[in-house]
Amino acid sequence: MSIRFLLSRLTQVVLTILLLSVIVFGLARLTGDPVALMAPAEATQEDMDRLRTSLGLDQSLAVQYWRFVSNAAMGDFGTSIRWNEPAADIILERFPATLLLASTSMLFGVLLALPVGILSAVRRDTWFDNFGKVVSLAGQSMPTFWIGIMLILVFALYLPIFPTSGYGTGWHLVLPSIALGGYVAAAIMRVTRSAMLDALEADYVRTARSKGAPERRIILIHALKNAAIPIVTIIALQSATILRGAVVTETVFAWPGVGKIAVDAVTARDFPLVQAAVLFMGCVFLLMNLLIDMLYVVLDPRISYARR
Repeated sequence: MSIRFLLSRLTQVVLTILLLSVIVFGLARLTGDPVALMAPAEATQEDMDRLRTSLGLDQSLAVQYWRFVSNAAMGDFGTSIRWNEPAADIILERFPATLLLASTSMLFGVLLALPVGILSAVRRDTWFDNFGKVVSLAGQSMPTFWIGIMLILVFALYLPIFPTSGYGTGWHLVLPSIALGGYVAAAIMRVTRSAMLDALEADYVRTARSKGAPERRIILIHALKNAAIPIVTIIALQSATILRGAVVTETVFAWPGVGKIAVDAVTARDFPLVQAAVLFMGCVFLLMNLLIDMLYVVLDPRISYARR
C-alpha cells in the first residue's frame, strides 16, 4: 500500500468532513431561531437581542461558520444551548453507549448471517436455503423502528421478559441489539450466500475436491477465504447502517446514546449539539471506510493501490 494512496484517501476524508460541516451548519439553521425557544414567554425584544448576541447568532452566517469550523478543529463545538454543557463533552459521554449498542448489534448480525448464508450456499435449493431467503427478504423489508416496537410488545409487555427501555444491565441490551442487528443480518446473509455460491463453483474448489480434501476445509478455508472481500464489504457498509439505525433504535428504546441525544438536540434547536453529533458520527464513519480499504490488501494481496 503506497503512501500516495494513503495521502489521497486522507485528503478525501478531510474534504468530505468540510463538506459535511457546511451541510450540517446550513441545515441546523433551517430549523428556526433557538432564541425564540430559549427565551421565556415574558421576554422583551431587547432580552432576545441580548441572548442572540451572547450566542453569536447576530453575526453573519460566514462569520458564524468560520468560528464553528476553527473551533471544531480544536475540539471545541461550543456549549449546548439546552444542557448548558460543552457539546463535545456530551457527545463523548454518550458515545460509549452507542458503541456498545452498535458492537453488540453487529456481533449478533454477523453471528446470525454468516452461518445461515454459508449453509444456504452449501445446501442450495433445499428447504433451509428457501428459509434463509425468506428470512433475508423479511429482514430487509421491515424497518428497525417497527421491529423494535414489535419486540417491546411481545417480549416486554405480553411476555415480560426484558425491560421496555433504559440502560444499565445486559437485559436492557437484548431487544435493541436484536432490532438493530436483525436488520443488518439480512443484507449480510444475502451477500454471504451469493459470494459463497460463486466461490464453491470455482476451479480451485473442484481441484481441492478432486484431491480428496475434507468438505469442511473446502468450505471454511478455500471458499470462505476467497469470498471474504464482498462479505467484508457488506459488513463495512452495514456498519454505517448500524450508526444510522442507532438514531431510531436509541429513540425507540430510550437508549442514552449519541443518536438519542441528537434527536433531542434537533427538537430543542440546539445548534452546537446537533453539529457536534453529526460531525462526530461522520468522522467515525469515514474512519471506518478508510480502515476497510486497508483491510482489503490484507485479505487479498493481489489488490494493489500503488498506482492509485
